[in-house]
Amino acid sequence: MIHAYYFSATNTTETIVKSVIKNIGIAGLYNNITSATADVNTDIPQGDIVLLASPVYGGRIPDIAAERFKRIKGNGQKCIVLAVYGNRDYDDALLELCDLATENGFAVVAAGVFVAQHCIFPTVAKSRPDSSDLEKIADFASKVHTAIENDAKLDISTVKGNRPYKAYNGVPLHPEVNKKKCGSCGRCIRECPVGAINPVNPYKTDTDKCISCCRCIDVCPDKARNFSGLKYKALAPIFRAKFSKRKEPEWFIAQ
Repeated sequence: MIHAYYFSATNTTETIVKSVIKNIGIAGLYNNITSATADVNTDIPQGDIVLLASPVYGGRIPDIAAERFKRIKGNGQKCIVLAVYGNRDYDDALLELCDLATENGFAVVAAGVFVAQHCIFPTVAKSRPDSSDLEKIADFASKVHTAIENDAKLDISTVKGNRPYKAYNGVPLHPEVNKKKCGSCGRCIRECPVGAINPVNPYKTDTDKCISCCRCIDVCPDKARNFSGLKYKALAPIFRAKFSKRKEPEWFIAQ
């Protein structure tokens, strides 16, 4: 059994997690840790496998995801780690996940990084993971299955990244609300992973708490939340010009 724990604000990380496990060919138990109220099963029998997956924000694992991953303790069980980024760079995120898994008592056998549509600038890596990505996921999963069968352990020193990890200073952009569209259903309040949306007034967001994960945009039934404003309009074409060249999945697997 593979016990998957993943932070997936816009569901793309979840899509990749499920595709990886399907192609490995071992039954999966899925634990979505995105919600602050998620009831996470951390009972991992000896002999089972753990998978930790997270999006990449500014080259790092989001603090809130790392905090929730640290609750998941192991005793030598094999572990797969996955990082998902929006075609800019994954910097130190994959290494950070490997270190976290090791510190939690797991033996990392594989570390993979995959590309998904950028959540803030969605024209970058639009519609990814695509068919080509899914083929590479299948290739990765086949190699992971072999590593598991061979009882191999990954040499983490081979994983791309640096210690100390790069500093992450947040994103100067936050979703805004179209009051004419908003039906005040409260779903964004309930679904925000960090509780940044005012529970009384959904038009107000605490920008010090907000991690710009786009969860509120993704779950809004009225499509009332998005990125807008002069700063966003100025940055979007610059980001698109710098980071639209296609990047491909990468992985590091125990031999």
